[in-house]
Amino acid sequence: MMKDKKKTVAELHHRKQEKNGFPTLFGKNVPVINGVYDPLTGMRDGTITPNAPVVITGENLCLSSLGTIYLGLSPVSDKGTLIHVKRVFKYTDTEVLVILPNLEPGEYSPVMTFHTGGKVSFTYTLPVSWRVLDERYTALFVRRSCSELI
Repeated sequence: MMKDKKKTVAELHHRKQEKNGFPTLFGKNVPVINGVYDPLTGMRDGTITPNAPVVITGENLCLSSLGTIYLGLSPVSDKGTLIHVKRVFKYTDTEVLVILPNLEPGEYSPVMTFHTGGKVSFTYTLPVSWRVLDERYTALFVRRSCSELI
């Protein structure tokens, strides 16, 4: 049974989204992330700032059933590590506002864990990656974005 779940999830990573709908996994629509916006830097290219808010847009984000579905981040270099995003402030099935935890510079993949009966039933790594820049680069983007506002 476990191999079947892993095989199904792996196939979903590589399958292109159909125009008329979204694939399902165990009777639920698979989450899709279309973009991430970092209001601190004004970036929309997948660059995120740790300890700061980000707006995630997509389809079937499903966080409206908090308590059974959780958002996390997994470093691309260490797939076994999962960092939970604990501060979720606004959520719909198409948009989520969260404050990210403290993150080291590097690339991260968003992960959704689905819980049934208080236990993790399966984990789905979304097929996108976000990157955290070194603090000195983030400060440069923040200064540039603030100067554009003035």
